[in-house]
Amino acid sequence: MRLRLDDNERGAFHYLFGGVVVVILLKGIAFLADRLGPSLSADQAALRPFQQGYPLLRGELAVVATPTGLTERLILAVVLAVGATFMLAVLLALLSTAWHRSGGRGRRIAVRLVLMLTLVWSVYAAFLLPIKETRVEKGELLIRERRSFIGDIPWPLSLHERRLSSGEVLWVEGGSDPPVAREKGKAWIDVVTTAGTERAAWVRGLDAKDELELLRAASDGAAVLERELR
Repeated sequence: MRLRLDDNERGAFHYLFGGVVVVILLKGIAFLADRLGPSLSADQAALRPFQQGYPLLRGELAVVATPTGLTERLILAVVLAVGATFMLAVLLALLSTAWHRSGGRGRRIAVRLVLMLTLVWSVYAAFLLPIKETRVEKGELLIRERRSFIGDIPWPLSLHERRLSSGEVLWVEGGSDPPVAREKGKAWIDVVTTAGTERAAWVRGLDAKDELELLRAASDGAAVLERELR
């Protein structure tokens, strides 16, 4: 059995190039917005390394437990969209071959629709929807969590919120894990509560020469959240 893809379905491969262009443009917009936005206070600047490039968190008392930066998430969004489109195109081609039908216009519409919806959602999520966000709000710790679809791209409509009063939070601490073998280290911020410890933020890719600097950044970020919570 010979598998045939029509011009539109083969065009899904070409969308990868267009996706790369989209990533570069969106990354450029985010970079300019971050550089040209209002200046940050010392406390806001201390939290920025632990916001992983989410534009709307800039200037907020918030951190995210997301290991990837904006560029990585945008690349993942494009790969996810192209991959979903390709798999659908192959599936429809197999069904058409098995049923001896061309599928024609219906196949083209389905492929394009999946590409558009997946790309729009995944890029939107990469920009604005952290898998886990922790922020200080009205004297409480607000934790927003979403279920992961692939990597740091969440499922739609999967938001779950929790609130912890200042009495439930024993302390907020920052620290780092040193590089081990071929793995780089990471800096992190943890929230210690009456129910246990959970990770509020972390930054991976820590080289030995950067360990002290990021450890200081994690400690400063934890101190900001602790102070604002009290």
